[in-house]
Amino acid sequence: MKKVLLSIIAVFMLLSVGEHVNSNVPVAEAAYYNPIKKAGYNYYYKGSCVYYAFNRRAQLKRPVSNAWGSAKYWPKNAKRMGYKVSRTPVKGSVLISQLGYHGHAAVVERINRNGSILVSEMNYPRSGVKTYRTISKSKRGQYQYIY
Repeated sequence: MKKVLLSIIAVFMLLSVGEHVNSNVPVAEAAYYNPIKKAGYNYYYKGSCVYYAFNRRAQLKRPVSNAWGSAKYWPKNAKRMGYKVSRTPVKGSVLISQLGYHGHAAVVERINRNGSILVSEMNYPRSGVKTYRTISKSKRGQYQYIY
């Protein structure tokens, strides 16, 4: 009787967990928790990678803070505010590189079938210019991603 009761409780718990997941929302969307509901004024240096990332996330209706500083500080400040930071890219997430004095920010536009990712960014490879590039599956784990 005890085993039957425990089995029923376990099934009930599994079913109740499933109620919180919206089956109409793609898995990538479910990864997001956006503490900031509306984008504020963009205080980042115009033409910088973080200026672009701030604006792109606002376009995607996933605003980020306008006070996180240089890109290299974004993961720490994002975690502090409740954003998820991971080594796994999700469409719409902010890619962060720690290379260079300030680091670098880009936005994941697409995850390709072969596991590579397409990012949009500013200041790579030319200053003040928006560009796109593909990062291979083998290299994408070198970066942090802010959901």
